[in-house]
Amino acid sequence: MSRSERSVRYHKRQTDSVIRQAYARLAADSDTVKKFDELLSCVRKRAPRLLEAPVVNGRHSGIEALVHLSRYKDAHVGTVTGWSGTTSSWRLAVSLLAHHLVCKYEVPMFLASAWWVADPVADRKRGWFVAHSRGDRFRSLCRPIMMTREMESIFLTSQDHLGIEEAIRRAELVALRAPAEVISAVLSTQLATDLSNGDFWRTVWMFLVANASVMDTAQVAPLIDFIQAIRHYRATIETPEGIVQMDPPQPAFSMKGRTVQSMLRLIQEWHRSLGVGHAGLAWVPSPFRPMLLEEPSLDASAPPKRWQMMELTNSEQLRMEGAALHHCVASYVDRCCRGMSRIWSLRSWRGDKVRHVLTIEIDPKRRAVVQARGSANRFPSGKPLQLLQDWANRERLRMAI
Repeated sequence: MSRSERSVRYHKRQTDSVIRQAYARLAADSDTVKKFDELLSCVRKRAPRLLEAPVVNGRHSGIEALVHLSRYKDAHVGTVTGWSGTTSSWRLAVSLLAHHLVCKYEVPMFLASAWWVADPVADRKRGWFVAHSRGDRFRSLCRPIMMTREMESIFLTSQDHLGIEEAIRRAELVALRAPAEVISAVLSTQLATDLSNGDFWRTVWMFLVANASVMDTAQVAPLIDFIQAIRHYRATIETPEGIVQMDPPQPAFSMKGRTVQSMLRLIQEWHRSLGVGHAGLAWVPSPFRPMLLEEPSLDASAPPKRWQMMELTNSEQLRMEGAALHHCVASYVDRCCRGMSRIWSLRSWRGDKVRHVLTIEIDPKRRAVVQARGSANRFPSGKPLQLLQDWANRERLRMAI
């Protein structure tokens, strides 16, 4: 049996297991079980590629979509038997099925991700899909941020690969006339998907737009990290009495009267203070695999160059990484402890000389590389970028930088 055949069989076993679990989850509602059974039978006959969706951490996105479409059976305006099916990829198959079952009016394809995502506000996004498909204006539904007509228009033409929150954030920035480099920088941070505190962050985006010509784009992510840390994060601190949650130090921090120079000074002072009070914190490693490569030297007498991609799993490693590359990764202790981020380090060495090259942030929920920074927050390029891309492809991670 070939490797590809073994992979197909393994995926089928995983899919069958997820289907059994789905029936168990829905067992308390016989009508929903009946609808799920009907959808599953239809998909097997008319859209089998929907079942080819990857199984990640026990979740099969295609089956998850069928579960939620079954749960929303009262919102159906189309019948399962009336759907002609598709030979398209699993994502498009979910979108076409959802449109047939739920929509009175057309909605953008990317909104269909609401049916398979698993996050604390997933049901709210499914409600957006249903309401918008009934004719409600999206800007009347989107409460995390205040959406103007222009933002709504930009949002509804978003590319299919964007998540819903990413599309909202991008539309907001485009409407505010943010340069493309600033938009890319913001979307590489956690603010790409975290839409909370919308009114305050609008003032930050306006600051970035007003100062785009004099501010280095590489400083956008550190500025966001700094503001998040002092205004919104409840830090986990180790004390003699144990680990406690601390309120953010400056919850009323405002952008009023700030200049680029004053913000950079504050960020530098914050960088110097990072790591204090976080000693000894550690977290469980992610399921992604490390990488070790050897690059032969052109000089036969010189040792080969080795590249290593390794995960950082405690506060001391983050502190050392930040000190080596002069950036603020030490502030990510809380996010790592809570499983919101995974931090990896790309390093190279010859003989005993080790060089820190890149620090990489992974969003485990999105299975995406959301940040990669070299010394002083420089963007990756050349060989390090190629190695990162190769590693991300191997681990089936999306590059969102």
